Amino acid sequence: MPTPLPSCFRGCRARSTAPVLYHAQTRDGWRVAIHRYAPDRQAHATPVVLCHGMGSNRFNLDGPGRMSLARYLLARGYDVWLLELRGAGSSRRRLQLPPVPYAWSFEDYAQHDAPAALRVVRRVSGRSQVLWVGHSLGGMVAYALLMTPAGDSVAGAVTIASPGMTEVGHETLDVWVGLRRFLRYAPARIPSGAFAKLGAPFVGPLAALLREPLRDWGWHDDNLDLEVVRFMMARGLEDLPRSLLMEFARWYEAKRMSDRYDLFAFSDHLERIATPMFVIAGSRDGLTPAADIRRVYEKIGSKDKDMFVAGKEAGLEHEYSHVDLVLGRHAPDEVFPRIGAWLDAHRPTGAMPMGR
Repeated sequence: MPTPLPSCFRGCRARSTAPVLYHAQTRDGWRVAIHRYAPDRQAHATPVVLCHGMGSNRFNLDGPGRMSLARYLLARGYDVWLLELRGAGSSRRRLQLPPVPYAWSFEDYAQHDAPAALRVVRRVSGRSQVLWVGHSLGGMVAYALLMTPAGDSVAGAVTIASPGMTEVGHETLDVWVGLRRFLRYAPARIPSGAFAKLGAPFVGPLAALLREPLRDWGWHDDNLDLEVVRFMMARGLEDLPRSLLMEFARWYEAKRMSDRYDLFAFSDHLERIATPMFVIAGSRDGLTPAADIRRVYEKIGSKDKDMFVAGKEAGLEHEYSHVDLVLGRHAPDEVFPRIGAWLDAHRPTGAMPMGR
């Protein structure tokens, strides 16, 4: 049986406390935003960094009402830090002149944004190690980060619907990737977030129109909450750089996550990860299928690792797709407690030595 919801989380329908905004300076000129929910003094206050998915921001993991993994973990006594990668939410370029192209790669997240955020979290919390929870892209960043020296700061990581790209495939994506050569004519900044905001008031008709063609791409039917979708369209989605879309299309065709020069493939070296890992997949995820995530799990080198496929076969009452693992109607009751229990069992102890 999953652990019950913390008493201060049950029935929580509104945001009673706003997080405090911090910024981490990257070496290539970004001020990456980190939003902190600090626990009360009686809590164990283990720092945990939450990292959102592609094309989203902190609201991916801090949704409305009960749909907030961040505030769920706060209620369990964690010191919660919501990282917004470059281009998302409150993250900004430090220097605006001369104008900087709206272009970056996956490596910039793993080699600049994540290490800079970890440095701030460690300094402010006084802890030498933190925990990491990433949804989709946020978990992929963890895979890459944990292969580097910066990964020594992470005591344990949870990845949620985070693929290695080896088994990702869908006939609709095949068509889109086949047209990727036309992306070079698209603007550097794809206005996906702007279009989502415009469509938010019409989420009901849009959902009815797109439900069948997009079934199990984001929410499984019995996990769909239109108010949460409306909230995310209005506040939780961001514009995307063309460069990143082209990189993901390249990965999709090659069936591997490689660097910008195609010299090193992160997905080929997962055995380098020794950090404890909890890998979560959705039983009906059409975007990042469980078969791909199981391949990642099997290749991870950690001796302390576990995998959970959220769905009825695992004893849950509902099936899960991609987004609903963190924003689904039943996720607070069925998925969040499993994440919390795993984190509880992998909490690091001790403060960072003075002078570091």
